[in-house]
Amino acid sequence: MVAVNFEQILTAARQLPKPSQAQLVSALLQEHGSAHSPALEPLTGLSAAELRALAASVLAPAHARRLKQLLRLHREKKLSRAVQAELDILLEESDRIAVVKAKANYTLHLLES
Repeated sequence: MVAVNFEQILTAARQLPKPSQAQLVSALLQEHGSAHSPALEPLTGLSAAELRALAASVLAPAHARRLKQLLRLHREKKLSRAVQAELDILLEESDRIAVVKAKANYTLHLLES
């Protein structure tokens, strides 16, 4: 059995075409009746154009470059505590953007249904 870490999965997902990425997000957000996974809340009070803008949002280019650099250093185990803290902050920012994108895509899907 081959062990694949989250970073490898994320890298592979980012290489998918945008429609496939959207399908993947949609599939991952399906509740499947699980009692422990909360339903995704749609974003309210936004126009379709605003939702599309949020769905297309990305990490700022300078932050994305720095994140890539820090992840490389992390793999090489060359991070000080301060730099590890910077990496953690950038990962949290990336995660927040991913959640907003997912909510925006989910809301758009609801509007189009």
